[in-house]
Parts: sequence; structure tokens; C-alpha cells
Amino acid sequence: MNDVVRVDGLRKAFDATRRSPGIVAVENLSFRLGKADAIGVVGESGSGKSTLARMLVGLTRPDAGTIEFDGRVREWRERGRVARLRRAKEVQMVFQDPYGSLDRRLTVEVALRDVLRRHQVDSSAADARIAELMDSVGLESRLLASRPHQLSGGQRQRVAIAKALAVEPAVLVLDEVTSALDVSVQAQILALLTDIRARTGVSLIFVSHDLAVVGKVTDSILVMYRGQAVEQGPTSDVLRRPQHPYTEMLLSSAPGPGWRPERVAELRAAFAVAHDQ
Repeated sequence: MNDVVRVDGLRKAFDATRRSPGIVAVENLSFRLGKADAIGVVGESGSGKSTLARMLVGLTRPDAGTIEFDGRVREWRERGRVARLRRAKEVQMVFQDPYGSLDRRLTVEVALRDVLRRHQVDSSAADARIAELMDSVGLESRLLASRPHQLSGGQRQRVAIAKALAVEPAVLVLDEVTSALDVSVQAQILALLTDIRARTGVSLIFVSHDLAVVGKVTDSILVMYRGQAVEQGPTSDVLRRPQHPYTEMLLSSAPGPGWRPERVAELRAAFAVAHDQ
């Protein structure tokens, strides 16, 4: 099976100068993603996972390495409308805070229609596509007249997903999309994403600090620590038999049956000592 996404040797540092390497956010990172597959990118704050997400969608340019979508290497010097629209169909991003990513002045209908207009979908076809998108994310048509402040958090996130799906991208990058939601709504959004993947064949890159959440929607997991991948593998293997102490620490940090905060502290201290050595 051909890879939809191929990332090889990706590196990004900030505030680098001739005398200083700067702060390395991502270092020598590589992974593969097949069609309709889902990979979880997991790590604590500062691990580099959000920088990786921004490089994947073209918001941040890497210092080294390559990103390929369906065999085509991302060319950063490409400019213009054609290149921009092609990249939009390759990959779209859904952010953690839909209230911040949605234009508060626009109704749901106008927001969706604006995306379609930029991709030269005519008005009559746009009507049908908007109805299809609302149905695909489980929103009633009456909400088309609503603005973001009139929607619940879960509804806003569904609108953000609909916007991302509007141009039928090959890949969705989901950056902490459930972390601001309560547990019941979180479960609904995860179920929605699983359904969308099955129906459309879109590939998912699920960025999160929560291994338990990622475990519900992914086929494989990539664990990041200080910009590097410290563990990669099938989701079931990583969750049941973690090979790296950092992964074990992340798993132990999630409250659940038998959870002991003192065990988390022990693992964190042991990992810190081992890493410093």
C-alpha cells in the first residue's frame, strides 16, 4: 500500500544563530501513514508535537528533512493560488480551540460557503455540499444560521471538522481536538472521527498529550520527548507493552483502575535520572 504521508529526517529549531543551535523543537523525526490509517502523536507540553503539526500543514517551515504527500515532496518555495489550493487538498488541520479558529462574525453557512468558494465550487453545488457536510458531522441544518457563540463546544468542534473536510483533503491533522471538551462530548467527537475515517478514507494524524484518548482512534502511536521519537509502534503494542520508560510514565500518569500518584512520581524521577545520565 502506498503511503499518503512520508516524513523523513524532519528537524526544526527556533532562535538559532551562527553561534547557537537554538531551541530544537523537532529532531530527526520520521514516520509513515497509509490511506485511511490513523497515527497518534503523543507527548507532554514541549515535546515538539505541535511544531510537527504546524510543519505538516505548512504553517512552519522545517530546517531539514522532507515531507511527502502521496509521493509529492512539499516544496516550500512554491507560491501562488494553485500551490496553495493543492496543499489545502493534501492536508487540513483542526485546532484545539474551535472558538478561536472560527470567525466569530460568520454564520456556519457563510463559513462553509467561503471555503467552497475559494476552491471554485459554484453556488448550486455548494448548497448540496454544505448539506452533506452538516450531515457528515452530525449537525442539524437549523444550525447553519448560528454563529460560534451560539453553539456548544462540541458543536463548534464539529463545524471546525466540517470546514476541514469541505475540500476533501487526504489527511486531517487533529491538534488536541478533544482536550477542551468534557468526557461525554469527547467520546462523541472520537466516535465521529472514527466514522468519518471509515466513510471517507481520510487519514488522521491525532496530536495529543493523552495516550488513553489516542488509543481509541489510532492504529499506531509515535511518542515524542524533547523533539525526538522515543517509541513508535502499533497502538495495542505501545499501550500494553511500552518499551520506553517515558511511554510507561505517560501511561501511568492517566488516572484509572489501580492508579497511584506516588507511582507516577517514582517513574518521573527515575526517567529524569536516566535521561540526564
